Amino acid sequence: MKPIGTYLPTGLPAAPATSPASGPAPPPAPPIGPNPRLRLDPALGIVVMEFLDAEGKVARSAPSAAQLEAYRNAQRGFGVKP
Repeated sequence: MKPIGTYLPTGLPAAPATSPASGPAPPPAPPIGPNPRLRLDPALGIVVMEFLDAEGKVARSAPSAAQLEAYRNAQRGFGVKP
């Protein structure tokens, strides 16, 4: 009779051997959703396309952050010469 915990049904592969020094496997990467992502800037009424990195953070956008700030300044009347 086999000890408890060592029986594997026929056809199933055995679990891979792991070394205790390697530690636990890293968690799987979280899903980041659609890439690129579209969002509406409500103050400007402009659609912004955001490209995400592997961690789900915004890496680039179109228009860029500097361009969005220029649009905001123009909307407020800053930097516009009559």
